[in-house]
Amino acid sequence: MILCVTFNPVVDTALFIDNFSFVYRTNVHRVVHVAGGKGNNTARALTCLGIPARVLNPLGGNSGQHEADLLVRDGIDTHVAWVSGETRVVTTLVDKNLGQQAYFPPSVPLSLEEIGILRERFHQALVGVEMVCLAGSSPCPEVTPLFGEFIGAAAAQGIPTLLDSYGDPLRVGLAAAPTIVKANRAELSTFIGRHLENLTEQVAAVRELLIGGSEWACLTLGADGAVFATKKACWVSRPPVVQVVNTIGSGDSLSAGLMAGRLNGLPPEECFRLGMAAASANTQTWEHGRFDMQDVQKFLEEIEILPYSG
Repeated sequence: MILCVTFNPVVDTALFIDNFSFVYRTNVHRVVHVAGGKGNNTARALTCLGIPARVLNPLGGNSGQHEADLLVRDGIDTHVAWVSGETRVVTTLVDKNLGQQAYFPPSVPLSLEEIGILRERFHQALVGVEMVCLAGSSPCPEVTPLFGEFIGAAAAQGIPTLLDSYGDPLRVGLAAAPTIVKANRAELSTFIGRHLENLTEQVAAVRELLIGGSEWACLTLGADGAVFATKKACWVSRPPVVQVVNTIGSGDSLSAGLMAGRLNGLPPEECFRLGMAAASANTQTWEHGRFDMQDVQKFLEEIEILPYSG
């Protein structure tokens, strides 16, 4: 069982239309609701990989109940810290060419009392898990210290952790030495204050993530693939060329593959291969973190994992 914590969840609502246009009325042909947030996407991907997943979210209002219902529908063990603020709903317009235009409402801050409830629910949800994933952004500065606190609490019980965040949550989480740390190119470039335009710069940045004591680090590069490093070695992978339906959730699916592989005792480079295969499979469906294992098996045979010797 892997626990995935999302501090800033959303209900992702996609409205499928013909074309983007500024008119009073636009007919919607299909509506899809997904329990969003990086940790929830990762948990959904884990279930696709055959790994039981548990989630913890601060949720509130009717939209929060909707999010919880969606997670239960997905077969995920759902733990909730109920809060007073209404959980955000992100609305995405999708045209006939699968172009997207998303609308993000502001994050809802948590009170100190609600942070205390979230902390209590985390320790309850931690019982019986084999790994912990902390993913996504922080809804307010008062929540940010929990990234480091929760990593430390898991480590104290010998539970490995994965951190996938950016900005202050990444800084705070890194200080607690998560087992695995993952970021995308834009996030890491902003964090370290320099561009990551070529492979040499990208590998150097990934290795910097290991300085604080983490065992593995991964930098995702979108269509250019990813770089993965341990303290002893580094690998580069380029994804196969595919017809893409939706890329959202591919980084979260990569996280799921890394953790699933580690839990199953695979060597690091094979965990990376599984993560890349899951990320590629995720692009073949609309819902984030939901994919077909047949696609994963196909991509496992196609993906190249190349050692970096520089």
